[in-house]
Amino acid sequence: MDLLLCGETGTGKDTLANRIHELSSRSGPFVGMNCAAIPESLAESQLFGVVNGAFTGVCRAREGYIEASSGGTLYLDEIDSMPLSLQAKLLRVLESRGIERLGSTEFIPVDLRIIASAQRPLDELVEQGLFRRDLFFRLNVLTLHLPALRKRREQILPLFDQFTQGIAAEFGRPAPALDSGRVQLLLSHDWPGNIRELKSAAKRFVLGFPLLGADPVEALDPATGLRTQMRIIEKMLIQDALKRHRHNFDAVLQELELPRRTLYHRMKELGVAAPIAATAGV
Repeated sequence: MDLLLCGETGTGKDTLANRIHELSSRSGPFVGMNCAAIPESLAESQLFGVVNGAFTGVCRAREGYIEASSGGTLYLDEIDSMPLSLQAKLLRVLESRGIERLGSTEFIPVDLRIIASAQRPLDELVEQGLFRRDLFFRLNVLTLHLPALRKRREQILPLFDQFTQGIAAEFGRPAPALDSGRVQLLLSHDWPGNIRELKSAAKRFVLGFPLLGADPVEALDPATGLRTQMRIIEKMLIQDALKRHRHNFDAVLQELELPRRTLYHRMKELGVAAPIAATAGV
């Protein structure tokens, strides 16, 4: 049975599609195609395959995504971006359950199951003339709507904890605990990037960076020298630790695992203001 997954970017459509395939009885491969990422001039050959000599530059026959997914699942991500001309050909495949490679008239039967995802409502695109009505009806056997994360806030903390545990294990470090301030921040944020954004926030949290905002490493100017970049990152780590521990210097020392004198001098060199108590005995 073909499926249609609808939801904003980052709501987990890719993960769900893969999971549906894994739990199904279909033994063939899971093959994904991002309809928005492939140029229109190449999309048809990628989807249907080509035969030798079909057009200039083709030196050997090659199967397309549809043929490669026979017996398994073809996942068409962002099908709302598929050109109308290609939509008509896809509809013909769905009805005939077979394909013809570019440059050939040979009919190749396929055991096809399609899972398609869309960010924009397909019924609205149909009314705007941007999506074929017949293809929409053909795909709309079973539609699953994935709500935005802001509409299921009760799942934010469990998901964040799951991501944190997994990322911490990946980096071989203990998973940090959330304080009440960060819990409030997680629950009050609107998460326009949905689960994808939440997972990135969990990664920043595990690595000691601020929960929200641009990743400090990615925000660095590529032209900046390595020594300067390391100073910037070190300063960010110290400032964030001070902020999270409300300038409790003993707690900061314990987290960063540095001697008091070493941390104080690093803060002085980096221009980070130290709590008054931190200078005692230095």
